[in-house]
Amino acid sequence: MSKPNNPKRLAILNAAKRAFIAHGYSGTSMEAIAEAAPVSKPTLYNHFKGKQELFAAVMESQCEAVLNTLSSVKTELSDPVAGLKAIADAFVELIYADEALQLYRLIIAEQKHFPELGELVYRSGPEPVLRQLSDYLAEQHARGTLQFADVETSSRLFLGMLKGDEHFRCLLGLQSGLSEAAKQRLIDAAVSLFLKGHGHES
Repeated sequence: MSKPNNPKRLAILNAAKRAFIAHGYSGTSMEAIAEAAPVSKPTLYNHFKGKQELFAAVMESQCEAVLNTLSSVKTELSDPVAGLKAIADAFVELIYADEALQLYRLIIAEQKHFPELGELVYRSGPEPVLRQLSDYLAEQHARGTLQFADVETSSRLFLGMLKGDEHFRCLLGLQSGLSEAAKQRLIDAAVSLFLKGHGHES
């Protein structure tokens, strides 16, 4: 989970996100972010040691709503249908958001010049989401509400169902996000298929 946010840290993260989207990773300087925040350079470096750490924090903040949802549903395990729908809803809201799509395109574009960026981003956002989802599903398995041969594989499949063709079309600019109705259809279908495939008795 991300560190507690104070106003200056939030201002830095928002300024950095805007700058990275507008100018790319290589085209964004710490000085420009400090100016846009606006904070002094010592304040900026007090919060973040360098551009890589700042970019990772931007990605972590993007995933924060999903991680918070995962934490909250883990405290209430009695209804896997409601739990998975809440997780799916938060995940879909994240990955189809315009800013998230722009950041994803940025990471792919910069990968050749900054190969370490991909691993950094994965460790900051997707990996914690996958880990927490796997923990949630493992607890469901232990309670006997769902059955898994391999929890991590099932976790990847669940998140994969929520991406698929529609997300790829959005990344390519063939469509601009999903309507609320389309999101709900996707969530309902993915959750229903997932539950049926893992022994849930409706």
